[in-house]
Amino acid sequence: MGSSIQRLDSAAEVPEEAFETEVIDLDFHVNPLEEELEPYIEDERALDRLTTEFGMWPIPDKWDAAYAIAEGNEGLFTQGRAEYPEDVWEACEKFGIDTPIVNAALNMLPQQHHPVLKNAVLKAGNSYMLDNFVDEGIPTALSIAKWDVDHALAELDRWGEEDDVVAVYSWFDPRKPWGVEKFDPVFEKLESLGLPLLLHGSLAFWPQHSYVGDEMLTWTEVLGLDWPFHGMVNTANMIMRGVFDRYPDLNVVFQEAGHWWIPFMRYRMDEFYEMHPEDIQITPRKFDAGEHYLDRAPSEYLRDNIYVCTQPMALPRRAGEAESMLDLSMARDTFLYSSDWPHQTLDPPTWFFTSRAFREDEELRDNVLHQNAKDILRF
Repeated sequence: MGSSIQRLDSAAEVPEEAFETEVIDLDFHVNPLEEELEPYIEDERALDRLTTEFGMWPIPDKWDAAYAIAEGNEGLFTQGRAEYPEDVWEACEKFGIDTPIVNAALNMLPQQHHPVLKNAVLKAGNSYMLDNFVDEGIPTALSIAKWDVDHALAELDRWGEEDDVVAVYSWFDPRKPWGVEKFDPVFEKLESLGLPLLLHGSLAFWPQHSYVGDEMLTWTEVLGLDWPFHGMVNTANMIMRGVFDRYPDLNVVFQEAGHWWIPFMRYRMDEFYEMHPEDIQITPRKFDAGEHYLDRAPSEYLRDNIYVCTQPMALPRRAGEAESMLDLSMARDTFLYSSDWPHQTLDPPTWFFTSRAFREDEELRDNVLHQNAKDILRF
């Protein structure tokens, strides 16, 4: 798979070199309109409730990004809105993206309180993506319900073997981390299908609906920092409860969780585990298996099973610091490029051709821009 995007002089927004390098985008949002999802809602009772005046997202948030943005809007569609394949390819032409891994961007869905309604919308979103993107040969990450394992398994049975479904999409939060044993049937199914699990942040979770959230009043706190905290919580929980000992071929990708926390976790987990490893034997998976310890040091799972998306890249600005941070973060093995199109937080693949850290290390650049993605996605 080589670079196929042709540069349009009047529209290009990245350096020329981006069009000469293969770019795979791990987080490209499609945003179907509510009226486009309605025909895919199968249950009349759910449809009746979802088409009232409240619509499909009836729960208000505690805070709104509009307070932080000069234009007074959330910036969700700053770059446009993709409803169909032609919208996606038009956007990709501007940014030198060869292969967008599209998702239905139902990221407000987890805040819906009723599981029946959440399941109905999630299934409708997948059906919409199957008809409009998967059937058109566009690599797609379809969604599964974190809140309902049986529904998740039913969806995987429905489309898990479809060509051009290259990954599975869900959400992360700290209330029920993904290391919990109830998710084992999902992990087993993902391993059998050869599909990685992409986990995206959701505004539905802490601090949005908790007492901690009552005192978080700024964009920097709520989106800039709490999602990385969530990513760390879930990563540690999966590693320390033995998920990757039982499912060694499972690959997990965190989207919009940041990435510079990798060095912190890499060394801190190893240090604490080496000092106090005896409680591993009483975690449920290890207890059931009669095992006493992890098979490897925690940092090895971090390198082999956990991946982080780059958006926003947030490179250090002092000379030499970027190279050190990338090395400590095991970026060559763990980083995946993502744009977060079409949001105001869009991160085009510009850094890879302007930063010395990537200009002088072509292997690192290629790994982050496409090779790591090829290693885990089911192309």
